Amino acid sequence: MTRTTDTRFFIRHFTADTEDLKIRSRKMIRELQAESAIVPTMVVHELYKHQCETLGKETAETRTNIITRSNFDLVDLDVGIAKQAGQLRCQYSKLPTADAIIAATAVMKRSFRVVTDDPHFQIIKEIRTEWL
Repeated sequence: MTRTTDTRFFIRHFTADTEDLKIRSRKMIRELQAESAIVPTMVVHELYKHQCETLGKETAETRTNIITRSNFDLVDLDVGIAKQAGQLRCQYSKLPTADAIIAATAVMKRSFRVVTDDPHFQIIKEIRTEWL
């Protein structure tokens, strides 16, 4: 089953600060690319914003280009995903909008597994999470 990636995975991948974490992160990146894991375009947005604010526009461009040019399945926000995200936010009132869109993308694409350590995703019964 194909996994869906959350922004926090890519941030952690690009900022891995120990050799062990770098090894585990690279291994997971290879696995995710091999399965054409889902990357919601919301993840590209969040990663770009985070990297631009913390490291500058050039780094944001480089790192988001790595993702968009890799063997990931980039999934745009569409009406179906938007409605599913609205349903999730209705059901889980503390769920932030971006997380709802990422989770809804997983649900609509029948992925049901999100690579994240974000506790917001752990409350969503429709999906499972995994981490490094």
